[in-house]
Amino acid sequence: MASSKLLLVCAILAIFSASASAGLLDAIFPTIMQEHYSFAPSKEGYRFNLEEPDGSKREEVGMIMNPGTPEEELVVMGTYSVYDDKTDTETITMYTADKDGYKARYMLKNRKLSPGSLKSLSG
Repeated sequence: MASSKLLLVCAILAIFSASASAGLLDAIFPTIMQEHYSFAPSKEGYRFNLEEPDGSKREEVGMIMNPGTPEEELVVMGTYSVYDDKTDTETITMYTADKDGYKARYMLKNRKLSPGSLKSLSG
């Protein structure tokens, strides 16, 4: 019984805090979206870019192939990159997605040398 009361109090507090900070989020969110996100629809498909503050990126282009025919399909081609702080490695993946599903075409891992490693190599 005590745990259900605690859960109810936590839910009420979460609702109050969300409604109180909603004005702040409404002011900040459009700025973040303009800096890191772009979406451009077109008659033939779309172009999409996303760059997150941690350095991760995603870029893709979607095109409608064979429009107006029974073979009409959406084909998506793109890349995404992810940076891992622990291993100091950036992984870049190129992919396609179509009626046959998602296929990673190429993956590249770039490992950066830390300043400590460079210092020890220089002597």
